[in-house]
Amino acid sequence: MRDDIDLHLHTAHVGCANETMSVPALLAKCEELGYTHIAITDHYNGPHHAEAQRAIREDLRAYDGPLQITWGVELTIADADAGTLTADEATVEEFGWEFVIGGPHGRYGETDVDAIIATQHRLMLATLRNPLVDALVHPWWFSRGEFAPGKEMAWMTDMSRFPTWHVEELGEVAVETGTAIEMNADAILHQDTYTPRFHEHYLAYMARLHELGATFTVASDAHDIKQVEYAKNAARFLADAGVPDERIVVPAATELG
Repeated sequence: MRDDIDLHLHTAHVGCANETMSVPALLAKCEELGYTHIAITDHYNGPHHAEAQRAIREDLRAYDGPLQITWGVELTIADADAGTLTADEATVEEFGWEFVIGGPHGRYGETDVDAIIATQHRLMLATLRNPLVDALVHPWWFSRGEFAPGKEMAWMTDMSRFPTWHVEELGEVAVETGTAIEMNADAILHQDTYTPRFHEHYLAYMARLHELGATFTVASDAHDIKQVEYAKNAARFLADAGVPDERIVVPAATELG
């Protein structure tokens, strides 16, 4: 079980994570937890995040410790119709990100249940087929606010509404493109809107993707220093789904000096 890695970490620089997630603090926490390899993958939603991304890179350059670190980024779907992401190849090259994770974030205006499911699946496939992307982030994540009574996601107490062929196609495309599927602890396992029944179905979902030949990443998706340890739960979940260590992706460390 690869409980020594975390390939989805945010920082205080971008503002998605809180003040506890300064780069030195999160690196120290990762050392404390016994991690050997991590990826810093904060958001880039457009040029307004450029300064923060440069600040992260400078903090990483100052680090002199045992951790193997990959310099990465999290992208989101910018145009739901086209399935395009918030950065293109030129931007990735400009910043030197060597590990790109991405995927849909939200419903993109859909309110009908079948339309929500169809749109998510289409956008996840578009992400897998994007040559920039190394891992699809948190499949079937929606924000907590979407699950409030009367909200559009209140129905999603399990995965019974999802067509079986969706997971088959997702697995086939992931294998075809060599793109990993992220097992995200904070977004899925530690979000209390997801029920035990949903987690039971999600375990079967990951197990089926494994049977189809997919590879995976282990991720905390930490936004607070206390959440960094969550990656160990993601690793345990994948182990329970039958995923062996050789199916866990560990990218090369980045030379930032």
